Amino acid sequence: MKRLCFALLLALCATASPLIADTFDPEPADPGFEGGQVGGDVSELFGDSAWFGRYRPHVGYRYQAGDTIGRIGGLSSFDAFFPVLEGDDSDWLMFIDARLLLGDDNHNLGSNVGLGARQYLPEYQRTIGGYIYHDTRDAGYANFDQVSGGIETLGDIWDARLNWYVPTGTTRKQYATTHVNNGGSYQFIGHYLYGGTFTRYYQAAMKGLDMEAGAKFYTNDYMDLRAYAGWYHFQASGSPQAWGWKSRVESRISDKVSLNLSVQNDRVFDTTVNFSVGIQWPSITGLRNGPRSDLKAWDRLGESPERLRAIVVDNQEVQDPNGGLIINPSTGNPYYFMHVATGGNSDGSYEDPYATLAAAFADPRTQAGDLIVYDHRDGSETGNFVLADNTQVLSEGPAQFINSQFGSLQLPDSGTGINPDITGSFTMSNNSVLSGFDITTASGDSIIANGVGNIRIANSTITNTSTGAGINLNQATGTITVENTPILKTNGRGLRILGGDADVTLTNSTITTNNGSVSVDIQQNAGSVQLGQLNITNSNYDVFISGSSADVTIEELNSTNSVNGPLYIENHTGSVTLNGGTFNGSSTGVYVDDAQNVTVQNVTMNAPTNYGINANDVTNFNFSNNTINNAGSDAIEVTNASGTGTISNNKIHSIISAFDNAIEVTTNGDTTLNIDDNIITSLLTIGNNGIDVTTNAGNATVNIRNNQITSIANGFGDAISYTGNTTGVMNTTISNNKIFNTLGGFGDAIDVRINNGSATTTISQNTIDSDDLVNIFGSGVYLNLDTTGSTTSYITQNTISDDTNAALFNDGIALDIDRGTSHDVFINNNDIAQSGGIFDDGIEILMANGIGASANVQIHENTLNGSAGIGGRGLDVAVFSPDQIFLDVMDNTTDTALDFFAGLGGTINITDLPNLSANNNGATVNLLGPGTIQNAP
Repeated sequence: MKRLCFALLLALCATASPLIADTFDPEPADPGFEGGQVGGDVSELFGDSAWFGRYRPHVGYRYQAGDTIGRIGGLSSFDAFFPVLEGDDSDWLMFIDARLLLGDDNHNLGSNVGLGARQYLPEYQRTIGGYIYHDTRDAGYANFDQVSGGIETLGDIWDARLNWYVPTGTTRKQYATTHVNNGGSYQFIGHYLYGGTFTRYYQAAMKGLDMEAGAKFYTNDYMDLRAYAGWYHFQASGSPQAWGWKSRVESRISDKVSLNLSVQNDRVFDTTVNFSVGIQWPSITGLRNGPRSDLKAWDRLGESPERLRAIVVDNQEVQDPNGGLIINPSTGNPYYFMHVATGGNSDGSYEDPYATLAAAFADPRTQAGDLIVYDHRDGSETGNFVLADNTQVLSEGPAQFINSQFGSLQLPDSGTGINPDITGSFTMSNNSVLSGFDITTASGDSIIANGVGNIRIANSTITNTSTGAGINLNQATGTITVENTPILKTNGRGLRILGGDADVTLTNSTITTNNGSVSVDIQQNAGSVQLGQLNITNSNYDVFISGSSADVTIEELNSTNSVNGPLYIENHTGSVTLNGGTFNGSSTGVYVDDAQNVTVQNVTMNAPTNYGINANDVTNFNFSNNTINNAGSDAIEVTNASGTGTISNNKIHSIISAFDNAIEVTTNGDTTLNIDDNIITSLLTIGNNGIDVTTNAGNATVNIRNNQITSIANGFGDAISYTGNTTGVMNTTISNNKIFNTLGGFGDAIDVRINNGSATTTISQNTIDSDDLVNIFGSGVYLNLDTTGSTTSYITQNTISDDTNAALFNDGIALDIDRGTSHDVFINNNDIAQSGGIFDDGIEILMANGIGASANVQIHENTLNGSAGIGGRGLDVAVFSPDQIFLDVMDNTTDTALDFFAGLGGTINITDLPNLSANNNGATVNLLGPGTIQNAP
């Protein structure tokens, strides 16, 4: 229609072009005008053409600024007026009036094409007329058409007109909706949930009419002024009726230029003000020398009718009283509800619910899935129910929430606190939810998920007394969440996970089992498993993890009388983390075989009959903050370890029972091992070593730091024992440990043996046998270098027995060098029997293996005391054939002597030998043996 109007406008302009050269005969003067005959001002344009009389075609432009009835923003109008028939004496005229409209708002187009007729009545000096139009308008979101028309009477002074407007075709179009959460209520209607504020947006073309009447109240040679007043009425479906008043002032500067100012008011469009400027060319009267402003009634046959040019359109906002449908964001569809309530017997709608779950599940719509079965009962039912895909089964008991376009919404009626009782089972499907039921199962599994995924089980309880499982996940996928759902199980598995790659999470969902063969069974799973609190009694295996790559986390495991162990891990490539719990009466607390990334922390293990923790072939482990009491074998044993291992902050106690080793670790690959801050005590027991580490292969970094090892009235082996058998590179630090022995016997407090490879060994700042009663030690620190690799050893700042009580030591520090020629040893700043104690020797160095070993040893600033006359020496060095040693002995203090014995073929080289006594605070120096003792070359 826009194109038709524009074409018509061009056609009208083109039609006029061949007439420009015609002449025009003067017309008689208007009887109401006393100016007499005048020449036509359009003769140059149309000439003397028989096609037109006095009134000739004219074009124009009009711009309306501001809002008006049913229109927002300004409007441009490109006009064309075309006389069709004219009376012989020019007292009547039939015309075509056409215009192309362009709105300021988004530059939307519109059009008017009208046919009209006017008659001049000389006896009344008045023109009457009528017209009919076809109008179009692009309103931005909708295109409208209408038929309109009107009648008018025009006089020299008074004017009046009435216009009517009737839209045709599509009169109302919805172009948008909004749905917002206004915090209000939500309600079920039928099978759907409604709520929020739902608003529909329409554009509607309004039918109506307007009328105005007015008079000329001022005129002069250059302009006239007319004032009009009137009323209007418009209405459309969905809009209130617009009854309004309007007023208008019109000024004609000439019959070519007009000005308009109008004001309108109604309850739909409120008050609007509109100003317009119109230009026509040639003139509307056809007079050249006629009036420029004071137009008579006869002159006005050629003007365009005054009417609303744009179709009146109301922009409507309609709110649904029920709100809008609540949408499932994952599907984009409204949630569909199947309701179950006591006394219902119909179609599952909210108004006519089903009486039982069985009836709801029998409905074909439920079997199709993608809905919510909502149970409003507080009763009980027996049955085994199979959920379809995308199905949620919810009860009113807990507060139930669904995800919506507004986020999480609580379902109406939920939160009563009473769950329905179900005797039977539920079989889950893909993307299914079960929430708010107390489930009791006497036969088979309670919850079954076979080859499906993305499941949520929440706010329920599971009691299973059969040989089946509380929850059985077989080849599950996706995300499996169990929330606020405790599982009580006898005679079988509380949780079974077999295969699949599901990520399984239990939150606030304890598993309590009794008399089960396996309480939690995780096998061949490739996802992740997060377990909460487990309370397990009298099972063969509490938690059994095998053949999986899943990352498993257990927040708390409380075990009583487990036959094969609370936590059993084998052939596992994922990680396993146990964060807490208590074990009572188990065999081995934690058993690990062929696994990696294992963490056990914050667990108390009381009287395991075998091991507290037993890990074999493990890569990367962390055993920390555990308490292990009275283990029958090792408290913590790790064999064939590799990677990074941490054993820290554990408390290991033995009371009237004998553990083997408190901590024993053997490595079989590249390893970083940290054994720190452990407390090990033994009372009235006979044990092996406190900390025992052996490296058998690969490179090893071993740190044994800040441990406290105490023996009371018992016999230990070594407090700390390290054996380096690997051919790789070893870096060993044993520092800041406290080793006490009261009324008992140790082997060596610290025993280090390097049997292979290259090694850097630091033994520093340890306290051994401080402030204790009668006790018997081997050596305080024993270091044996039996390797052809290069070694560097530091024995520094250790305190070895600084009390005045009876402490019996073999040697304070004993160094044996059996083979190899590249050994550097630094023994500095140690306090040995500073205040008392009975030693064999403060420091003893022995080279007696007879295969040509060589070493450089520095001994500086040590306190080397003992009991003079007992036979011990502050420093006792013995070298036999064909070994040799290079000694730097300086600034040491002793209450006995410094003895050097060179056996036949042995060589002792001493830096500044002539001043050896003076360099060591005047100590007695004894040079003995048939070998060579000489000043260092």
